[in-house]
Amino acid sequence: MLSVLLASGVANGLLYGLIALGVVVLSKAANAINFSQGDVMALGCFVSYSVIVVIGDGPVAAVLFVVIAALFVGLLSYLLLRPLLKTEHAVAVLIATIGLSFLIKGLIRLTWGGRGDYLAVPPLITGPPLILFDGAIIVPLQYLVMMAGAVFIILLFALFFRFTRLGLFMRSVADNPRAAQIVGIPTQLVLCSAMVLSLTVSAIAGFLLAPATIIFPDMGFALFLKGFAAAIIGGMTSLPGAVVGGILLGVTEVLVSGYVASQAQELSAFILIFIALIFFPRGLFGGRKSRSV
Repeated sequence: MLSVLLASGVANGLLYGLIALGVVVLSKAANAINFSQGDVMALGCFVSYSVIVVIGDGPVAAVLFVVIAALFVGLLSYLLLRPLLKTEHAVAVLIATIGLSFLIKGLIRLTWGGRGDYLAVPPLITGPPLILFDGAIIVPLQYLVMMAGAVFIILLFALFFRFTRLGLFMRSVADNPRAAQIVGIPTQLVLCSAMVLSLTVSAIAGFLLAPATIIFPDMGFALFLKGFAAAIIGGMTSLPGAVVGGILLGVTEVLVSGYVASQAQELSAFILIFIALIFFPRGLFGGRKSRSV
């Protein structure tokens, strides 16, 4: 049982880490938090449902449609929020993204609500679980697919920020926005890319999550809170910290649910944040704040 719980925790934690990556990227580039990320993840779940269940196509087509939908929502979100991002009004952006969250949630309910409040997506891959060491470790195939997909996206993230021109621009803007603008880095392109990238990653996380859960229109906000919690635990300025924070949160949730009480699962995330911030106020990988004199 422990191996199944750990596999579930790591798989869910990696998906939380994907949301946290989006939170960190947008926070570093635009000093903003986008509350609609969780609802875009829910949108990824429902688009997957339509392609796989309603249309009857495969996972490749599903992830393609999910990415297209996320790109559209990301560009639209940037255009709507652009005046606020220019003036760097973090509170105004926060309120505006809450409005976007309700808008996306309403569109999901309008489009898919007629099919019922709770929908299921079949597994992306079927077959017996992976059994290692004479049954000591049992890992369901769906969790392996979730982990492999999440790790692949994380590796793409790392390569993008290390080797692409746009990735280097985003790192420069995150380090010093004013200096980046002075040397000619297109900051608006960076802000647009950060918005689109954060929402696209969230939607792909929804595609990976859909076969492992029951999907419903109001699931987005709880998912965002867990991703946000993972970002806080790992450090709001650290991309590796976002992934580590997600895994810690996912494993903690399933262990609490399996060995304490399932009712305490949601509470465990906030307890973990509280403990982490007591000992690491800037997160596990946030570093220490330096002060010049």
